[in-house]
Amino acid sequence: MNVNEEIRARIREEMTRQNITQAELARRLGVKQPSVAQIMSGKRGTMPESLLDLLGALGLTLKAVPLDAQAERPGGAGDEH
Repeated sequence: MNVNEEIRARIREEMTRQNITQAELARRLGVKQPSVAQIMSGKRGTMPESLLDLLGALGLTLKAVPLDAQAERPGGAGDEH
């Protein structure tokens, strides 16, 4: 899974947690729902800014952590499911 896919997966998780639809997320961003669908599917040349906009609309931010620290946290690269 690449970084964009990981971010999209996290956005989906947060949308589920907050019970937010793509339509509601689009409303918060001031765009139409098909735009959100394209970003989430990866069909729209997913620019990092688009994913950051989606995160922001959910009240999240992107945090950079050293790769070795990521492997130590639950759900990190070292945590096989």
